Amino acid sequence: MPEPQKRQIAYKARIADLINGGYVKEEGWTPNYIITKQGKHISRINLIGTIISKGNDGQDYQSLIIDDGTGSISLRAFEKSEAINNTEIGDVIIVIGRPREYGSEKYIVPEIIKKINNNKWINVRKIELEIEDLKTAELPVKERKVIIEDVEPKKQTKDIINNSQIVYETVKELDSGQGVDIGDIIKKTGIKEADEIIKKFLMEGEMFEIRPGKIKILE
Repeated sequence: MPEPQKRQIAYKARIADLINGGYVKEEGWTPNYIITKQGKHISRINLIGTIISKGNDGQDYQSLIIDDGTGSISLRAFEKSEAINNTEIGDVIIVIGRPREYGSEKYIVPEIIKKINNNKWINVRKIELEIEDLKTAELPVKERKVIIEDVEPKKQTKDIINNSQIVYETVKELDSGQGVDIGDIIKKTGIKEADEIIKKFLMEGEMFEIRPGKIKILE
């Protein structure tokens, strides 16, 4: 019996990165992925975009089309999705899901769809990706692979889960609207793994770094 698949990192990217990337089909249980022009291997994606179309057009799935200013892509849910039912054209959403390709068309099978009430997060994501591009461009080619390959997450223990909740609640408590310094979170919680927990929240899209060293929860 095959081993259960480890959860892959949901990489932040632009829709254009997916559309212009190459779709790679793997054998067996290894997840398929898109390889971008920057060299990222994306089997799980974290996107922010605006809904520009909604409906199933007689298909056997629910669908949305989102646009992030660099391109548009469809989301296709093959099981009933309350998250899709609760969205409207014009809503800004964050999507975590898996890229797929049918024929020559790429699309996303969503795992999480969450509305964003503050449209400024679109600009935050744009800045995040620009900073990431600069960091990647500065690295020697052989070192880029370390950053872009899917990394197997550490096994979640009860203590880590509890610590994650403490860090999350501390950010909510300390944020008066302008974000919270990471150093203040570490000091307040006293958790030595707080920095790693925050990095995980940032990768999963639960938190955003509004400027270096200062974070907010996505609400």
